Amino acid sequence: MNKYTHKYTITCQDMNKDYRLSPAAVLLYFQESFARFMGMLHLAAFDIVKERKMWIITEMSAELSPVDTFWGDDIEVCIWISEITPLRVYADYRITNADTDVEIARGTSCWNLMNADTRKLDSTDSVVARIPVLPEMMTESHKKVRFPKVETALKQVTHKVNQLDLDFNGHVNNRSYISIAMLTVPDEFLTSHRTSRFVIHWLHESYLGENLCCYLYKTADGDYLHRLCREDGTVAAEIYSVWQPIGSSVDVSQVAKRV
Repeated sequence: MNKYTHKYTITCQDMNKDYRLSPAAVLLYFQESFARFMGMLHLAAFDIVKERKMWIITEMSAELSPVDTFWGDDIEVCIWISEITPLRVYADYRITNADTDVEIARGTSCWNLMNADTRKLDSTDSVVARIPVLPEMMTESHKKVRFPKVETALKQVTHKVNQLDLDFNGHVNNRSYISIAMLTVPDEFLTSHRTSRFVIHWLHESYLGENLCCYLYKTADGDYLHRLCREDGTVAAEIYSVWQPIGSSVDVSQVAKRV
C-alpha cells in the first residue's frame, strides 16, 4: 500500500460561517487519515507503544481552495509518505470532493518518533523499512518554514485549558490550538475573510488548568502570526495564517436544498 485514501462525510461542526471546511476540520481529517494509514502498516500509536515509542507531529501546512464544502458532502483524504530522514517522517496529503474530485486542501506535515520513557526523539530506523515512500509526489519543500519576525502584538487573549481542549494523551489537542488562536482574530475580520493557507509549529505540550496566553501579530506582508504561550513564557505553538476576502456569500436556500 503506497497511498491511503479514506472517505468522510462533512458534519455541521466541520464548517465555517462561509460553508467552507474549517482549518481545524482539515487538520482533524488529515490526522485521522494518518492514524488509519499507520494502522494499515501496523505502525499506529497502539502498535508502536509496545516498543515504547509514540508519534508526535511537529509541523503541518495547508493550502485551502476557495470552494464551497457543504454539510453532507463526502470528501476523500489521500495521504502518502514523501520522505523519511533519520529523525523525520514527512506525510503529504490531498483532500478532495469525493464526487467531483475538486481539490479542497493540500499540504504536508512532519512527524517524529519519541521514546515514551526518555521523551527524546528516536531514530526512524525501526520504521523506515515498513513505510513506502513516494518522493516523486512531494507536495512542497520539506525545508522548515521560518515565520517572520514580529514585535508588537495587536491583541492578547488568555485561555484557561479545559477538558474540551484535551486529547487522549491528556494534553491540549493539536487542532485545539487552531481554535484557541482564532479567539484573537477580530470578529468583523472573520465575517469578511477566509483562511487560504496556514502553517502550524507545535513546540511544547500544554495541560489541563494551564493558562495559555494567545498573542496576535500582523506581519509585514499583511498576514497573521498567532503565538500561544504557557504561563512561564514557553511558546507552546505558533500558527502562521494567510487570509483572503470571502467575496459573495453563499445562498443559504440553495444549501438547504442539498441536505
